[in-house]
Parts: sequence; C-alpha cells; structure tokens
Amino acid sequence: MIRPLEEFLELEPVDLPVEEDVREEANLVLSRPIRMKPKEASTKIAGYAPEICSGNRISQEFGRPTDAYDRVLGTELAGALARARVFDSAPTSIEDTLATLVFNGGSVAGSGFGAFNVYGVDLRVVGGAQDGVGKCMFGGNISILKGKSSTGERVNGSVGKSFAYGAQRGCFIVQGNADTRFCIRLSGADVIIGGEPEQPLMDELGHIADRANIKGYGFEYMTAGRALVLGDPGPWICAGQTGGRVYLRINEEWNLGLDALQRRIGKGARVTIKQLDGEGILDILELMDRYASELRATKQEDEAERVLKLAVESEKHFMMVVPEEKQTDPSVSTE
Repeated sequence: MIRPLEEFLELEPVDLPVEEDVREEANLVLSRPIRMKPKEASTKIAGYAPEICSGNRISQEFGRPTDAYDRVLGTELAGALARARVFDSAPTSIEDTLATLVFNGGSVAGSGFGAFNVYGVDLRVVGGAQDGVGKCMFGGNISILKGKSSTGERVNGSVGKSFAYGAQRGCFIVQGNADTRFCIRLSGADVIIGGEPEQPLMDELGHIADRANIKGYGFEYMTAGRALVLGDPGPWICAGQTGGRVYLRINEEWNLGLDALQRRIGKGARVTIKQLDGEGILDILELMDRYASELRATKQEDEAERVLKLAVESEKHFMMVVPEEKQTDPSVSTE
C-alpha cells in the first residue's frame, strides 16, 4: 500500500479520440492497466500443465512456505488444463488425481488459493489459507491442515472469508476454523470442517460468532452438496438454503445440543434440523473417511482414529439440516 503507484503502472501513452490538451483541460483521468510481476509460485505450478496434458502424473511439494504474496495458487494450472481439455487432447475431466501439489512448512496461502480448481488437481496446505479458497471450484480436492509449531504442537489449519464460494464439484477439507461467509452458494461440492470449541459454549454471553468455529453466515444460499461440521457452526447459518445437506455436530458436554443449533439457524431460513436418515449415515461415513485419509497423509493417525469413531456412532453425534422446500434445481450452479 505504501509503494508508489507508478511502479505498478504501464505509463506508455494511450491512444484516445480526444486530443491531449483537451483531456488536460477537462481534467480527465485515464485508467491504465496495472502491470505486476508474475507470481513466482503460481507461474511455476502452471508450468506443470504440459506434462500433465501429456498423460503424466505429478506429485510435487513446494520448496518454501507460501505467504500472502502467493495468491491464486493453482489457478493458472487449472486454467491451462481447462483450455487444453477444450481445445487439445488433454486428459478428460475424471476424478483420478493427475497432480498432487503440497505446500508445507507452515505455509499460509494467499487469497484465492485453488480458485476455479478442476478435476485431476489435488492441493494441500499444511498451515492455513486466506480469503477466497476454492471459489467456484469445479473438481479436484483442496485440504487445509494444521502445521507443526516449534514445540511440535499442531496449530492453525484455518481459512479466511468466503471459503468455497459457489463451489460446484470436488471436496474441501479444513482442519481448523473458518471466518465468515463459509460455503456461500455452495452448489454441489463436499466440505468437511474439523475445528472444535476450546471450551463449553456460553451463548448467554452473546456475540456467538466470537467463539464459534465458523464466524457467521455459513451455507447461505446453498443449492447442492454436502457439508460436515465437527464443531460450532456459528450464527446465521443456512439462510436462503434451497438444496443440499449440512450435517451438524451435537455434544452436550459443549452445550451444543438441539436448542443451541436452533439458535444458530439464520432468521427466516426455511430449513429443518432432523435426526439422520439412512442417506445421512452413509454421507457421514464417506465424508469422515475422506477426512481421516487427509489426516493420515500428514501423519496424524491418532486424530484420524478419533474422528472415525464419531462416524461409527454418527446418529449419536450428528443431526442434519435440510431445506423445507427446494425453490431451484439444485443440480444447476447459481454462480
């Protein structure tokens, strides 16, 4: 913010149908394109596209921790693959993994991590991520897992605002917490968020969002997909939800029972909290199995076993939120 704007501007003269002296007299301001340096990490990742399009499978761990400057990681690669699938003979959109990209060492990916991701690309961050992760994703997998502190403790694993905005396909896993607008307009993707309360809930204090694992407005305008919440879903959830299912944790030791869940439903939301049905039990088993697989991939075997025990007794630990009335075709993205 404090660097001179001229460093980012292309100051070549711009041809306009109005003469320069007339522009100056009228005090017209020209909008010029911003010329910023290519993002090193994003450019390097996009360079894998030819190899993937040739039918090779790659697995790559990025060599340094990512930071706020490393924005839209994976998006250039997703775009290159999408164009190759349309115009060339690249591998088709299948659920098999073609590229696994890991960002380790306490990485905190910048805004837009995995935005517009596509089938075949799996992204994993061990650390955390900022706003806009996986927006409008159309396939693949994105995982944000806790990293190790200097004392060996697992920390962070959290994401910023507008996580999975309008995501249509694929699977998201967040081991920590999330800021506001979590899964707005979720349109068909699967989501698991594993953050849990650090102490029993005290809703009587007010400001529920301050202590919640999702900070508010989760699953607004959701049209399709499945979401599994292992902690406090936060206030004002499911407003405008017309499709899909949200599976919510219940735990009386946390004061997170049916009454507390009802308080978290957005005002005017046309949804109902119900006991699990057969489909719900199967959904939770499948989603928890995916979560446990990611935990094991980062050597968190004990945590994987703990969450799988919840899935075995899913009717005891979860309820589901479903719309009372579907007002749109849930198979069509709203974005």
